[in-house]
Amino acid sequence: MTTSEPLICARCQQPVTAHPEDYEDFERMHWLCYHLEFEHHADPDVPCDEPICPWWRLAALRAALTRLGHDPQLIIEQAMKERWQL
Repeated sequence: MTTSEPLICARCQQPVTAHPEDYEDFERMHWLCYHLEFEHHADPDVPCDEPICPWWRLAALRAALTRLGHDPQLIIEQAMKERWQL
């Protein structure tokens, strides 16, 4: 989709800048807004049963890191230090 006007998400009213080619497919929303509106039928802060759910994927990654002997929280803290010098 090419337009001179910004694409605005129908759910959150913020500009859609990433993946504008998917704007119409996702009912004029960000992908995450679309997921939360139409696919995520639970508490938005809790993983749902959709395999594409970002919270489910984060939980799966956290569990895999733990099984491999890594502390997910320490990994996040290190990444924050590297990105924002915290």
